[in-house]
Amino acid sequence: MSSEVQATGVTTTASPTGFVQVLRRYPLVSYFVMAYAISWFYVIVFEIIWPLPDTIVTDVPLLFGPVVAGFVMTAVVAGRAGVKQLLRRLVLWRVSPRWYLLAFVGMPALYLLGLALVPGAFSSVSLPLSTLLLLPVFFVVLLVTGGPLLEEPGWRGFALPRLQLRWGPLVGTLILGVLWAGWHVPQYFTPVFAATNGGLTLPGVAIFLVGAVSFSVIITWAFNHTKASLVIAILIHQCINFSQGLTTTILPGAKNNEVGPVFVFALAALIIVLATRGRLGYTAPAESNP
Repeated sequence: MSSEVQATGVTTTASPTGFVQVLRRYPLVSYFVMAYAISWFYVIVFEIIWPLPDTIVTDVPLLFGPVVAGFVMTAVVAGRAGVKQLLRRLVLWRVSPRWYLLAFVGMPALYLLGLALVPGAFSSVSLPLSTLLLLPVFFVVLLVTGGPLLEEPGWRGFALPRLQLRWGPLVGTLILGVLWAGWHVPQYFTPVFAATNGGLTLPGVAIFLVGAVSFSVIITWAFNHTKASLVIAILIHQCINFSQGLTTTILPGAKNNEVGPVFVFALAALIIVLATRGRLGYTAPAESNP
């Protein structure tokens, strides 16, 4: 797996003085502070204090935090070569077909299995021809506006390799899952996100947190088996979001009920942890600097 970690560009260049030196000394803290600050500023100012119209276009900027911070910090700690490696991982699609099956078949299957635990989830089905024909468009739109394409270059592109190197695969993934969930907190004060994710209540937040950590375990497991491919990380994230969005539309009885799906994803994550003895497919490189 050394090649997988080497592909992440976990290296440093000569350290200058001043602010850049601080960023290089504390790359993970700097990354998360930057990712949170960019996204939280937008959500707090333009979606809570002075809310803009709730449209696809106005929602996209809140996603800039992870990707901007990811590329900035990669440039700071690994230079131009690191940025090029990050970009290559964004198009690293030549991996075993089973990982595509995990994303396109496994994620929807787990989600539907979870919905089967929700009473009345399949009591009615609404799938007009127009919705069916527009599914590819919906998939692409959600890919950008739903988060995966703009989040994963940061969460999994920059942070995960360093978290695994410093804390190990399991603890590093748990840290990332919690911080990933925490990044969403201001969005609970926006109507659409709050309604979709159980509202700003203790049960709603707990379910979301368990979901984020469980998804993180599954993504890390795939990430470590695909030479740190961000294509697979993005697709797994996307197929989870797509399953949620689609079932909300075609299964009115399951709308905004995530308890069953989160339980099933948590069970799947636990099985992966036990089966891999917490390694999640990770092998530390012989030499590398976080």
